[in-house]
Amino acid sequence: MLALKDLKDFNFPDKTLCLTYDDGPGPDTLEIARFLHQHKIRATFFVVGKFAVHQQQILDELHAMGHIIGNHTYEHPDMPYFVSINGNVQDQIIRTNALIQKYNEGKLTYFRAPYGKWSPEVAHELNANIRTSYKFAGPVYWDIEGIDCYYWKLGRSVEDTVNIYLEKIHLYDKGVVVMHDQIADMDTVKAVNKTLELTKQLIPVLIEQGYSFVGLDEINDPQLNSAKEDVFAIQAPNGNFLQYEDKEGGLVKWTDKGISAENITFTIEAKGYGKVCLKTPNGLFMSVNADIDPVIRVTAKYSEYALFDDIPVDDSNMQFRTYNGNYWGANCKSQQLLKADANFMHQALTLKYFPLKMAYNKPFTFKEQLNIFKKRFKFIKSKVLQS
Repeated sequence: MLALKDLKDFNFPDKTLCLTYDDGPGPDTLEIARFLHQHKIRATFFVVGKFAVHQQQILDELHAMGHIIGNHTYEHPDMPYFVSINGNVQDQIIRTNALIQKYNEGKLTYFRAPYGKWSPEVAHELNANIRTSYKFAGPVYWDIEGIDCYYWKLGRSVEDTVNIYLEKIHLYDKGVVVMHDQIADMDTVKAVNKTLELTKQLIPVLIEQGYSFVGLDEINDPQLNSAKEDVFAIQAPNGNFLQYEDKEGGLVKWTDKGISAENITFTIEAKGYGKVCLKTPNGLFMSVNADIDPVIRVTAKYSEYALFDDIPVDDSNMQFRTYNGNYWGANCKSQQLLKADANFMHQALTLKYFPLKMAYNKPFTFKEQLNIFKKRFKFIKSKVLQS
């Protein structure tokens, strides 16, 4: 689940850094990744789909070296503005995730917003869809901003840029660092990108100064870890929720008790080729052999009967097709059993993804609350003086 505000100020030990690279993959991505790998450093590469679609072999090698591959949208839009003009922000995530999902199977997918721009409206749009929110952690912000691309635009030297990064790193002493292995939307700057040289000069200095490096998945912070606990309910068109008997061979039926009902919580795992399995928190699988019995049950045994084709219908709705080609259908009135008895798609139930967990953000510190109060006071004061 994506958070309503930026994820930042993570729990880091002193003199610990997390390296992240945005906007790739590009011509220097592999050499940067190999250099880091030689120094036993795992970075996160937040990739842009329009570049990644042409560079799958680069992503394969990044993954093989142990680097993390995150989602940075498909076309690198300003997300708050994009959603304000009715842009399809879900599509930006889905198309890129189709390219990187195989590298994150069974793990979180980390997301960073282009330019670090974010809003609750964008979060709400993305969290409505299982494909743009479930087991996503983000938007991942930073402590040491990515001034490299700005410095290349100004024609500054690598040495100047190294010194600015060192100055900012010494100021914070720890945190998430941003650099750019590619430039997503300024071709003139892309042609003079020197982040490879920046990396080769900066990292040895930091190592010599006693800094250590961690991957995003090694940061023990609830803002990132809470996404591992994402769960959801499945809702019928009439508002009823799917409920299971939490035992081997238990039946699955519809309930009108709402989200307060017991045993309505599910997780989902992608199994490749468009197939998924649905599980209970206790590890039981939804399963059916509709050629013998159309009633769907929960079982501890994983088999082909626990695999379903997950077919998206719209932003938050889906249909499920079973091993023998039948769809989930049947009567969805309260207490009716769930059955795979729909022979055709037009007979199938269209089901809604209903997330049951909110993303975690750290509460404001007293200092942050005081700063917010000061800003509001200055704003009110300026309006009073204007009047």
